[in-house]
Amino acid sequence: VDLREKSVPLTQDYRVEQLLTSEVETARWASEGLPPDELSIQNGILTTRASRYPLCIDPQQQAVAWVKKREAKSNLKVCTFNDPDFLKHLEIAVNLGFSFLFEGVDEYIDPIIDPVLEKNIVKKGNSRTVKIGDKDVEWDDSFNLYLTSKLSNPHYGPETFGKAMIINYSVTLQGLE
Repeated sequence: VDLREKSVPLTQDYRVEQLLTSEVETARWASEGLPPDELSIQNGILTTRASRYPLCIDPQQQAVAWVKKREAKSNLKVCTFNDPDFLKHLEIAVNLGFSFLFEGVDEYIDPIIDPVLEKNIVKKGNSRTVKIGDKDVEWDDSFNLYLTSKLSNPHYGPETFGKAMIINYSVTLQGLE
């Protein structure tokens, strides 16, 4: 059924990006390295506004470059699951409200970070903590977590989709223009 035939009022050329972001914000994202095409802007909206932390499928490293530039002012810490001290760095970031980026994530995500991914925050008196390994770490609301994968077609289980916002940053033809 055509809505125009039924005289239902509607916005011409409606775009969800116009509702969820502004031209100023998309211009800032572009200056930080995010391409200005429609899909990239939608990915940016999901990355910054989703209730779950983003897991970016990013074979061309577009999201990595954008996140690094965007979060540089937030004392971004970059690690991989292979780094021997990633847990210590994650604890510090959670406690001090820094941003944290896991690079090169494959199809297996270490379950030791599940309480952080799931935001399993426990309130004890005036403090809020999250369990990382065997430690209760005080939670700072400024903390941000990003995960990126270089795999172009990863196969994540349903539990991963429940814990993280999976966002496909694979470059499109529009993004290359």
